[in-house]
Amino acid sequence: MPSSLKILALEPYYNISHSVFLEGYRRYSGHDVKIWSLPGRKWKWRMRGSAYYFSDLACREAPGQEPDLILASDFLNLADWRAICPESYRGIPALLYFHENQASYPVSRHSSGDHDYGWINLSSCLAADKVLFNSSYHRGEFLEATRDALSLMADGVPEDLADRVEAKSGVFPVGIDFAQHDKVLGEDVGADEGPPVILWNHRWEYDKRPELLVEALAGLVELGVDFRVVICGESFDGAYPAFRNLPDLLGDRLLHLGFFEDKLDYLRAVARSRVVVSTAAHEFFGISVVEAMYLGCVPVLPKALSYPEILPPELHARCLYEDPAQLAGFLEEVLQLDPEELTKASRAAAAKYHWERLAPRLDGILEELV
Repeated sequence: MPSSLKILALEPYYNISHSVFLEGYRRYSGHDVKIWSLPGRKWKWRMRGSAYYFSDLACREAPGQEPDLILASDFLNLADWRAICPESYRGIPALLYFHENQASYPVSRHSSGDHDYGWINLSSCLAADKVLFNSSYHRGEFLEATRDALSLMADGVPEDLADRVEAKSGVFPVGIDFAQHDKVLGEDVGADEGPPVILWNHRWEYDKRPELLVEALAGLVELGVDFRVVICGESFDGAYPAFRNLPDLLGDRLLHLGFFEDKLDYLRAVARSRVVVSTAAHEFFGISVVEAMYLGCVPVLPKALSYPEILPPELHARCLYEDPAQLAGFLEEVLQLDPEELTKASRAAAAKYHWERLAPRLDGILEELV
């Protein structure tokens, strides 16, 4: 095996979180990582058609330029890729990495479920040499959903499909390159003398349940708590109904509402915040929460999903809430605590996900495959 492997990453959905993963790994890996990607939009078309696009790219490569290994994300139909890619690529080992999956992804009340994409994920797993999920929670959810789906088939179902996926699967967390975060911390942009800032930094979509955040903020107003708010994250249609009346509800308490176009401006706003809140009904990892923890925010998160994995056990009682109806009271208590101890512990927990620490581990996994 050569000392430096040639790794080809195939990413059909190159959005913020997926690019964070690949760009960070490329920077810190001991191997040569080449990225082929498509913009992060029209995800259903990406799952159905990106294998054709990447196969066409491979056909244009000069002979002898084939990689030692394929690193594919869950938006690629890996079975299609292996069937239609050039002959010289077919024996190359492939690792499939799941940022999310379509077998257990929650469906909006405004849409009917389309199970085809979950089957694509299953076929991709079976075509892969190894499968990694970004959390143990995620792995368990996918395997359970797969077994449930297979049980609905009328006949002709191999009994061990899910077991075969389980046997070749493992867990590897999302790495984050904290170089820009360290730069912001070096600027000393800590919290000012005003009321503590509550941060909500998630996608503006149904599975993140922003309406629960609005209810909790309204509760804090009723309780007379002194606070300010920053709400940011990707918004694919430019608005979200739950946030429509927030300026009237919060007035001067609302410091920011919308997406930060400049990454450093975003990180500075996070570093000035006291608490990062999640109200999600779905989270397979939680990059935005980990980033906020690294920058000094105290996490207030549901006691569910991937969050208990992110936090060390000693923070569970003070940072994980069980009932969204009690979120306002929970936040009030956290805002009254001295944040120094919690901040130190949460920063240490977040630092575990630095690519400086994780890249050598992923290098080793890929070396074993080759």
